[in-house]
Amino acid sequence: MSSHVKSKRDRHGRQKKGRDESNDFSLEEIEYMAKRALKKASSAAKKLKTQSVSGYSNDSNPFGDSNLTETFVWRKKIEEDVHNGASLDDFSLKAERRRRKEARAEVEKIKKTREERAVEKARHEEDMALLARERARAEFQDWEKKEEEFTFDQSKIRSKMRLRQGRAKPIDILYKYLYGLKDDMNIELSEPNMVFKGLNVKDLEELHNDIKIYLDFDRETQTHVQYWEALNVICDWELAEARKRDALDQLQLLAAQERGLHASVEADVRNCLDGKTHEELVELQLEIESKLRSGEAKVVEYWEAILKRIDIYKANAFLKEAHAEMLRRHVQVNHGLAEASEEEVNDMNLSDVVAEEAGSFSQELMHGDEEEEASDPEEDRLRKPKYINRVQTGYEWNKYNQTHYDHDNPPPKFVQGYKFNIFYPDLVDKNESPSYDFVKDGTSTETILMRFKAGPPYEDIVFRIVDKEWEFSHKKGFKNTFDGGVLRLYFNFKRLRYRR
Repeated sequence: MSSHVKSKRDRHGRQKKGRDESNDFSLEEIEYMAKRALKKASSAAKKLKTQSVSGYSNDSNPFGDSNLTETFVWRKKIEEDVHNGASLDDFSLKAERRRRKEARAEVEKIKKTREERAVEKARHEEDMALLARERARAEFQDWEKKEEEFTFDQSKIRSKMRLRQGRAKPIDILYKYLYGLKDDMNIELSEPNMVFKGLNVKDLEELHNDIKIYLDFDRETQTHVQYWEALNVICDWELAEARKRDALDQLQLLAAQERGLHASVEADVRNCLDGKTHEELVELQLEIESKLRSGEAKVVEYWEAILKRIDIYKANAFLKEAHAEMLRRHVQVNHGLAEASEEEVNDMNLSDVVAEEAGSFSQELMHGDEEEEASDPEEDRLRKPKYINRVQTGYEWNKYNQTHYDHDNPPPKFVQGYKFNIFYPDLVDKNESPSYDFVKDGTSTETILMRFKAGPPYEDIVFRIVDKEWEFSHKKGFKNTFDGGVLRLYFNFKRLRYRR
């Protein structure tokens, strides 16, 4: 009795027909065909045996397989395939070669996919690393910018502190010129370029670095930018001149101020540039550059000498005009203020001095520690000039004060000097400068009356000041000029040295 093979389902769930439904092969015949298929498969495996597989041999492979190059013949699988209707041709050498070719193609495809995935992963990691570096660089730049801005803010705070404590550095004075009105500080009446006078190379180098900080960060207005650019030009010039003077002094040359031009050319250059406004100097520079480009300039040395010096003249002219504008605003803000405080210095008419020995004072000068007032002109036949004056007060940390006082309990302040700024814009005789003299004060032996005379249409004006010996050295702050209708008289008192 022949047995039949039951129907089975394939891996997709479809019902497959066994041998009994498709062919009338007996079980013996199926076994015979399975043996032949196994024999074919074994023969094909022997013929296709290679010396290596994927670069590995029987003796050298990471799997420890000594039969790596031999093809495994799966007997049970072959019998199952034959039982399920596989043909003997499926186990032939040709079929085996086809299967191996397909397997190699599949391996190559997988290998290629893996390589592409590895390249893509490496590219992704590189992009992420680049993105991380860019993010870190941006964060560092932002941090660096914030640090520089913080340093700049701290430098402004330090300038204010040094100004309040009376130990100002040159950069603090330049800061005060620009921010004095905004920060409710006393404005400087002398021009900003006067700060550079008397500084040595070391001081100028330090000031140059400070100016660069403000030039990089103080971009509040275009005026601020131009202000620091002009100061930078002047500082570069003064620093170069100071280094030149030092070099000439070391070499002990007689022509310490020689700049490489003939004296007559130097004088002509100075005469051409002196007295011009900033706008006029800009126009002159453009005109000279146009002449040199077109070849119209006949005396090339002369015009080139002007171009070398015109930047410093432009910077000085801009600072002078900007300072005049700030001074004008300061006068408008302070116009009409006349309040008294504990430290006073009064002014009076000359007739009052003659009439009363004690003196009855009509107007009051700025007093206290760096506070200012401006006077009102009287609408009489002779009018009283406007003025902005200052009393400089402070204390010194000499040996005596260091012994008896400290910062929590400072020594008493004393008057160190005065700054007089009196305006005479409408003088009848503009060729004659105002003058001053002294009148004995009948009310005190420690003070003296200082009288300023200018002539019509201004009356004389008198101030009471401390009677001490003056310092007449420019290095010690003395200044006596009359320019642009403004009389400037600045002086400090000689300091007494404490001795045991």
